[in-house]
Amino acid sequence: MHLRYLTYILIFIAVLISGVTSAQEKRLKRADAIYEAGEYHRAVEAYKSVLDKLSTREERAPVYFKMGNAYYLSGNYRLARTYLHRVTRYDEDNRDAYLKLGEVHRLNNDYEDALELYNLYIDIHGRDSVFEKKIDATKMAQEWINIKTRFKVKEVRDFNTRDDDFTTSVVEKDGYDHVFFASTRKGVTGKDKSDITGDRFSDIFVSKKNRKGEWDVPQMLDSLNSPYDEGAPCLLESGSQMYFTSCQMEKNEKKGCQIYKISKTGTEWMNPERVPIVPDSVSVGHPTLTPDNERMYFAARKTGGYGGADIWYVDKEDGDWGKPTNAGPEINSSYDEFFPYVLDDSTLFFSSQQYPSMGGLDLFKAKKISRYRWKVENMKPPFSSSGNDFGIYYYKNADKGYFTSDREGSKGQDIYYFEKPPLEFALEGYVTDKDTEAVIDSAVVHLIGSDGTMFTDTTDAETGYFLFNLKPNTEYVYVVHEDGYFNGKARLTTDTLYYDHTFVHNVELETYQKTFEIPNIEFEFGSFELTDKAKHSLDSVVKLLNNNPNLVIELSAHTDMIGTDEDNMELSKKRADAVADYLISKGIAPERLETKGFGESQPIVIDEQHKEYDWLEKGHVLTPEFVEQLTEEQQEIANQMNRRTEFRVIKNDYIPSLD
Repeated sequence: MHLRYLTYILIFIAVLISGVTSAQEKRLKRADAIYEAGEYHRAVEAYKSVLDKLSTREERAPVYFKMGNAYYLSGNYRLARTYLHRVTRYDEDNRDAYLKLGEVHRLNNDYEDALELYNLYIDIHGRDSVFEKKIDATKMAQEWINIKTRFKVKEVRDFNTRDDDFTTSVVEKDGYDHVFFASTRKGVTGKDKSDITGDRFSDIFVSKKNRKGEWDVPQMLDSLNSPYDEGAPCLLESGSQMYFTSCQMEKNEKKGCQIYKISKTGTEWMNPERVPIVPDSVSVGHPTLTPDNERMYFAARKTGGYGGADIWYVDKEDGDWGKPTNAGPEINSSYDEFFPYVLDDSTLFFSSQQYPSMGGLDLFKAKKISRYRWKVENMKPPFSSSGNDFGIYYYKNADKGYFTSDREGSKGQDIYYFEKPPLEFALEGYVTDKDTEAVIDSAVVHLIGSDGTMFTDTTDAETGYFLFNLKPNTEYVYVVHEDGYFNGKARLTTDTLYYDHTFVHNVELETYQKTFEIPNIEFEFGSFELTDKAKHSLDSVVKLLNNNPNLVIELSAHTDMIGTDEDNMELSKKRADAVADYLISKGIAPERLETKGFGESQPIVIDEQHKEYDWLEKGHVLTPEFVEQLTEEQQEIANQMNRRTEFRVIKNDYIPSLD
């Protein structure tokens, strides 16, 4: 049923206006009677007629509270805040005004204002467990807003109008679904307006998805709608029977809300009849049936509950509905519980303001853990919000459905569609030259998945950009190749990801058209025995050659000026051979390695201003003549720089053996 018409479920009208001693007292009592009857729109107008005659704050405060609460219950939160705020200024002892005003702040997404108000009340009156719970729930709501979720939610513009549209039920038809919902839009059956809200009464509509995948214009179901409120449709899976709520009136006397059943004959819905699950003196609504149609859940306020409107159920007994049973304290609370929806035998959804809520009605999910026990949790964003969220419909075999909300951005009560789309993963990046940072156009990118998939693409000619879509639960390796450059290679996995993710890997390729010094290749003085530190450094060369299996390199070793030219030449050759032997021991084919010893014949050239040694400038060549004019400490540094091992690529056409 319409959220702002829930009072039909909560109350019945029993208005007795006793004799009064004055016209003013009579008007005030009449306004109070209308308020107690739940006719909030009329009550506000009645209170306005007596306000001018109330001269003191003490007289005005209770009237302001009832006006604020009337606006709150009829969904006008802006005016509710105005009048409730006046109450807290006039009567700081009015606990209910602080609670209600705090809830209005929460409904308007003003969590900080709500916290300030709750704390103000505690500062004035001391500890209060209800206010402390409200503070906890408000802080929790602020945290929940930032929770990451895979669900996507969007307003269904095909169904929604500037009026209220709410509480869906679906006949699932393999892509041609029929969505039933209630609306107060123009053209409804009733010509009168609600005394609660001043709005039109609601009717049930249906919209069908056509062969183009578009929703047809919603059509009103003339045969079941009355001049008063109909809503909360529940369609059986067959699509030929519907349970719904109807709130009737006779000669301006409200009869309350009852559950009705109607069947489809051909293309027409015909002969609605009341479902007698409770006496007609009890108001009930929001029916939902289990998949086997043997149990019905509904909302009602009746004796045996937990303080507000509760979720109840009835079971079929010999074809008839049995006696109502309360769904229990794990689902119901001292607050109101409404709009149950059964997905399967163990999953029940409903709406409530019970702790912890984000404000207004939140959507809750209950999972049955034993015959009489449920585990209940707030569904959190994007289902729950600071506004009122209710009337969920969840598809039977898919993570999608509809719910109603008046959250921020809604025109009133609007229908929202939700779904959990498949996980989406991607790999993207740019390929550039490591030294020049220039774009490398048309580089080839190979992507190989652990599931056996292989993809190849080339980077964009102007930007160097590449993009691949990835699969869940898959490991990938990619290789970036461009002539004249070492291959770029990396691994990644989607196996541990639970949300959409795009891997951004910007690849810097390094040209091999130059000579590279292998860092940290050290030998004992006068020796060609590799140190452990040198071996560790050479492992990076092993990895480079494995990643570039077509390259052949020349390894060259150089010494300092100490010793004879002949000895240094021999020592450098042995050191180059020692490096090659280590690479071969790690699986590198000998044919891919050539070695040369240059002794002291090729002193190093300083190619840029040295950051650590300011006495070395760009262009200096560390010849014996240059070194000899340095200090003793500087000579040792220069000799160490000359003692080096380098490599350069000499071929790129090596074909690996198949062995």
